[in-house]
Amino acid sequence: KIADCILLLVDAKFGFEMETFEFLNILQTHGFPKVLGVLTHMDQFRTTKSLRATKKTLKMRFWNEIYDGAKLFTFGGGVVSNKYLKNEVKMLNLFLMRVKFRPLVWRNTHPYLLVDRHEDISPSSLPQTSPRTMAFYGYVRGTHLKSNQPIHIPGVGDFS
Repeated sequence: KIADCILLLVDAKFGFEMETFEFLNILQTHGFPKVLGVLTHMDQFRTTKSLRATKKTLKMRFWNEIYDGAKLFTFGGGVVSNKYLKNEVKMLNLFLMRVKFRPLVWRNTHPYLLVDRHEDISPSSLPQTSPRTMAFYGYVRGTHLKSNQPIHIPGVGDFS
């Protein structure tokens, strides 16, 4: 909900995993910001034939999931001291500096909260299994958050 640009790192040796598709599904429901793919571990392929075939397969699948022509970078022309080559990182950096972001309609029309910290403000005399009262501190973005408006916390549920 907050990011303007997503770097989707994919290990080319394993390909797209189920978590990748779940993440893309979450992005689609929240306005789909700009997604850039980065294929890593390309240096682990033994032959150039298998490297080219894998790169083409992953690129086509990436385009199918995002959109045709989505930018896909490849890291792994070589690794020096456990670091990718400067030129590969430099090309990604240049692209990130020059990319233009479009305003996301979903983000501008829905309130959302960026939480810095949270505290349990329940009395200490309550047992641990009883319902707790929590306080969240952070920033409201998007439109105005109304009092008594129900709030959804991913993985936990809806609260008011």
